[in-house]
Amino acid sequence: MQVKKDLVIGLKVLAVCLLFTVCMAVGMALSGLTHTAPQTPPPPGSVLLPLLIFSLWVGIIASYLILRSSWHGWALAAAMFVGMYGISTVVSQIESVAFLSSKLGPGMLRAIFIQGAIAIALFVPLAVLILGKWRAAIPAEVSPAPVHIRVASAVWRIVLLVVAFVFLYMFFGYYVAWQNPELRKFYGGPDWPTFFAALKGNWQGLPWIYPLASFRALLYIAFVYPLIRMIHAARWESALAAALFLASWTTVLLFPNPIMPASVARSHFWETLAFSLIFGALLGWLMSIPPSPATKTTPAAA
Repeated sequence: MQVKKDLVIGLKVLAVCLLFTVCMAVGMALSGLTHTAPQTPPPPGSVLLPLLIFSLWVGIIASYLILRSSWHGWALAAAMFVGMYGISTVVSQIESVAFLSSKLGPGMLRAIFIQGAIAIALFVPLAVLILGKWRAAIPAEVSPAPVHIRVASAVWRIVLLVVAFVFLYMFFGYYVAWQNPELRKFYGGPDWPTFFAALKGNWQGLPWIYPLASFRALLYIAFVYPLIRMIHAARWESALAAALFLASWTTVLLFPNPIMPASVARSHFWETLAFSLIFGALLGWLMSIPPSPATKTTPAAA
């Protein structure tokens, strides 16, 4: 019986992965994103493997979060939309505006925001429905009141996360991405001899990069926190879920990129993957609350 149940869940998760691919394609078609790229589309063969990795990783992690959630219906769908659209589009494109605005084609940034909104808005409620989380479970007993983080505790956690974000952003930016000569040439930056020289050079030449990174850190926290709260899991599980969720979106850099050379995109992939895993784990650990004693639930009838 358990094998049959696991098989059904596995098939539903695969359906969610396929649904994500379809929704992304619909978003691209309706937003006109394919017509705003500065170069011609890449051959279909070069897209297949990255598309498979991207769809499976995002689809599996999204399915896990939905299945583990104690929320349901529109509340669950809203939390998933905020987390997915916020991380996949909003925070990433803020950086694009800062560093790649001169390389984006006319109307491309607007099309990216529209494409992401359409794709995620279509995907989330359908995924919740497919995975059977639209209706609430029937509680066997009264659930305890939810635990909240105290204000003072929340403040120091947020401050620590902002500091960690800025440090990790600069650390992996220097030791992973900036070591690629093609990437330095692409952005027109100097070859800093040390990490601390890079920190000092950015402080003198690009001082806005630090408040921008701090602002993005706050957005990361705001977008991911609802996902951490809705699964209400042990800290290790929240840390792992947040790390894998953030890392899943880095796989988009495996696609042929019309904006930057393949070598530059690949360096950014390894940079953001390492950053996302470490910062995501820290975010999930610090912003989670140990769950109250669980109550038994009985799934609602289909």
